[in-house]
Amino acid sequence: MLMSVSSASGLVGELNRMANAQYESPEIKHILSVPLTLPRAQCYLTHMAHYVNNRRDCWGHVMGSAPLDVKRMIWAHEQEELMLDPRAGTDHSALSLGEAGLVGLTRHQVEEAELLPGAVAAFYAWIHLAKDRPWLEAISASSMLERRNDEAVIQGGGMSYRRAMKLSSELGIAIERNKNATVHMAADVEHASMLEQVIERHANDEESRRAILRGARETYLIDRAFLGTIADALERLP
Repeated sequence: MLMSVSSASGLVGELNRMANAQYESPEIKHILSVPLTLPRAQCYLTHMAHYVNNRRDCWGHVMGSAPLDVKRMIWAHEQEELMLDPRAGTDHSALSLGEAGLVGLTRHQVEEAELLPGAVAAFYAWIHLAKDRPWLEAISASSMLERRNDEAVIQGGGMSYRRAMKLSSELGIAIERNKNATVHMAADVEHASMLEQVIERHANDEESRRAILRGARETYLIDRAFLGTIADALERLP
């Protein structure tokens, strides 16, 4: 059952708790514990490149249903992600392809890869949340994936940091070479704060706060399924 939150600050505190608790889930513990080899890293980063593109689909649907002030926030967010992030000199899809290139993958190999069935199902599930759920649930579902990567929120570092550290310690890829990871460590701190602005402006009653919690809970279930199916696949690779 969803807990009851009586204030905006209480809601933000609960969302931060949920984001940290995500790292205690069996699926995320699993994917972070599997030792990386070159084939495993290639599988992982191929799916993460497609994940980044799925985020662009989802944010477009969220923007379509959001009120005008929130559309402006999302558009500012997506200009960096989709067009040009000044921290990177490129867009975030190109950044993810660059990270895949660190383990020897070409753009064609990433784009034409056969994805795991569970990952494809997760991508469609995230699109469903973004497109078909009320806008407060939808924006929470997309924003909370960035919150669990927010270095200011997550104890021990977000997923970009933890993945970069594994690539560095287990495959010898220096973190300074991993532009995708270093850019996201900064970007997702800023992007995650957008949800706090939405809460301040629009989560002014119990019903709206519970909607945000529903979106958070459901996106984290999908996140666990997505990362869990990849972790299982990594175990099967040499």
